[in-house]
Amino acid sequence: MIIKCFRCDKEIDTPDEHNADYIVAPDTIAKELRETLIALKHNQATLAKEAQMKEVETYLDEDGITELTRPKYPDLAIADSEYDAIEIPNIEASKAIGEDLVKVIAEVKDKDIQKTGIICPKCYKPTDTVIWGVHKKK
Repeated sequence: MIIKCFRCDKEIDTPDEHNADYIVAPDTIAKELRETLIALKHNQATLAKEAQMKEVETYLDEDGITELTRPKYPDLAIADSEYDAIEIPNIEASKAIGEDLVKVIAEVKDKDIQKTGIICPKCYKPTDTVIWGVHKKK
């Protein structure tokens, strides 16, 4: 099987520990879109705002006799950006946050993903971590 060198595109015939290096290196990091779970939890400011949102006021109906209630601050709302955000590995981890948890949202964003690569011996750099190959320290 012929594989091209990750760095110079030289063809390597059946890469093994005698003619190539299988590496992890800074230049093998790739950006990929990944879904990240974000737990939104209350902080002092959102708790205070939530308390305000629960306040009601009493007023008289059109008949002037019947008392009704309505929210005191009907336009008040809490945006997701106002909560404290914590990245979590999975949905089960959100249970550890406890009663301060408001909700879990999923964001899709670029993440650095460490990749590996096959290189020819000439392309080896001292910063490479060799998994197997010509430059593997024994």
